[in-house]
Amino acid sequence: MTPADIVSSLRAARLFRVLSNADLKPLATPSNVLRYDPDSTIFYRGDPPHQVYLILEGRVAVESMSNQGKAIALSALGKGEVFGEMAVLDGRERSANIRTLEPTSLLAIGNNQFHALLRDHSAFAQEVIQDLVLRLRRSDAKIESIMFFPLRRRLADLLLSMFRAQGDTIHVTQAELAHLLTATREKVNVNLQVLQKAGSIALSRGRITLLDEEILSRVR
Repeated sequence: MTPADIVSSLRAARLFRVLSNADLKPLATPSNVLRYDPDSTIFYRGDPPHQVYLILEGRVAVESMSNQGKAIALSALGKGEVFGEMAVLDGRERSANIRTLEPTSLLAIGNNQFHALLRDHSAFAQEVIQDLVLRLRRSDAKIESIMFFPLRRRLADLLLSMFRAQGDTIHVTQAELAHLLTATREKVNVNLQVLQKAGSIALSRGRITLLDEEILSRVR
């Protein structure tokens, strides 16, 4: 990946779009592009914060661990999104695990570089604040959904959000969906079959196709 490619990726990312090319060029170091296979851990909860990461390609899961040692998915992040900034901002240890869901490329941005951008560019600082608030709202909504909505409704809502972000065909396994929903794969499978019989989706190995968005949006 060339420096020009990295600048282009930074320019396309929401947090960095407010910066000029001159501001972005110091970040565009090919040696700071890191590549990971699926199911690789980028860092663990409790690790010290040294870098902020921009997802150039791929997806990662943000996970916590239960007292029984079970991984609980908090969210999933994709191309153009940033993670790791919370611990860099307050200087405390990492608050969650980050694991890749597919082949993933990341741009590592050092603490000093990130803090300098915040200090020197108020528009960038505002974007970071808005992103943190958005994630907090999403987290609150997920907690509310788990507490008050049945699994089939939560599954339908998750599929709708993925279709809107990725198109009418998404590549995802039942195990990944179960992980994101904090449910078992068996229960997710049962509910996927129900949604398929209703005519809202079509299932194939590692892939789900949207057939009728209206039917899927009416699931309760």
